[in-house]
Amino acid sequence: MTTSFQRWRRIAGAAQALVVLGLPFVSVGGESALRLDVPGGRLLAFGATFAVDEGFVVLAAVLFLAAAFLLVTVLFGRVWCGWSCPQTVLGEFTAPVAPERRARPRRWRRPVGFLLVFLVSALFSAATLWYFVPPQEFLRRLAAGALGPVLGGAWAALGAVLFADLAFVRGTFCATVCPYARLQGVLFDPSTLVVAYDARRAADCVDCGACVRVCPTGIDIRDGLQMECIACAACIDACRPIMARLRRAPDLVGYFHGAPGAPRRLVRPATVALAAATAAALVGLVAVVAGRDLVGLVASADAGFAARRGADGRVVNAYAVALENRARTPVSVTLALAPSRAGAEGWDVSVRPDTIALHAGEHRQVRVVATARGLPAGVEPALLVAEVRAGERVLERRSTKLSILVPEAP
Repeated sequence: MTTSFQRWRRIAGAAQALVVLGLPFVSVGGESALRLDVPGGRLLAFGATFAVDEGFVVLAAVLFLAAAFLLVTVLFGRVWCGWSCPQTVLGEFTAPVAPERRARPRRWRRPVGFLLVFLVSALFSAATLWYFVPPQEFLRRLAAGALGPVLGGAWAALGAVLFADLAFVRGTFCATVCPYARLQGVLFDPSTLVVAYDARRAADCVDCGACVRVCPTGIDIRDGLQMECIACAACIDACRPIMARLRRAPDLVGYFHGAPGAPRRLVRPATVALAAATAAALVGLVAVVAGRDLVGLVASADAGFAARRGADGRVVNAYAVALENRARTPVSVTLALAPSRAGAEGWDVSVRPDTIALHAGEHRQVRVVATARGLPAGVEPALLVAEVRAGERVLERRSTKLSILVPEAP
């Protein structure tokens, strides 16, 4: 019978697996809830669209996640490793059928184990690609046998790596090359939550070896805190029934904040500093996301159009204007030219087209022609003003600097 910690770990792992597999199928505003659109150079994230030139948003998110991850590690140790790491979760899912589960497996067990590990590897490697390619498109191309060399090759490579990991490497990865394990000694302090053996009760240990047999990384928790320990609590659940049968107190092996018997101190300099850093990073992330432009606007003089003066004195200039709708709803952009210096006289400039409709996520480059009257010869600084509307509601106003070239009268 599965004991408490392992039961909750399996429930948590199943919930995470459902989220990973199901999230790509969730649609927000007609697009994936979370997907990196490499060809389009944009990140779709829960109703927002971030362009490739908005890397500062990703940087702010990474800083927040890094600070939060460090805070959780100092407080709760390797809870990520034991409860949330894909290496651990998928390893738990395939543990009952792992090919090397027993030294002398039954004849049918090994091929069936390889087959089931292969299916799990294929499914989750495909799910990884669904965060780059919509799953509907992936499945449609798979059914038509038209994945192509890039998508098909990526699926094969990811599946092969995951299969090798789940079939042969498994917990050895955690005990040998995992970089997070190497940071354990740096991040932990005397009050960090760890799985530990209570050496004060050494007389209660009957040396049954149950804690060693169930450890996925093959360590003996009685030897003290070790880099290989992933805090999965398998040793705790193995020891508790034995202590119960012997009518001895539980938690000979258990979760402790530091050394067994040491006082628990959640508030300490490291946690206060990391909590402050996490809060500051979160405020920065919210400010960056709230202050981002809904419509990207880049404008420059059209190199293929020379400024000219008509017979009626009108001056005509043309500009290449790139617009990108980063919202998940259609918008219309109204364009106008305005003087960028105070006291400008004789300002009479019109543009066409003056209104451009953009679908959600649409990127468009248009030629905007400006016609000016009554401006002195030379170069007149101006602002291209864009007013973004959704129906009757004004979402934002943007502007960028331009110059109007006014040729001499013939």
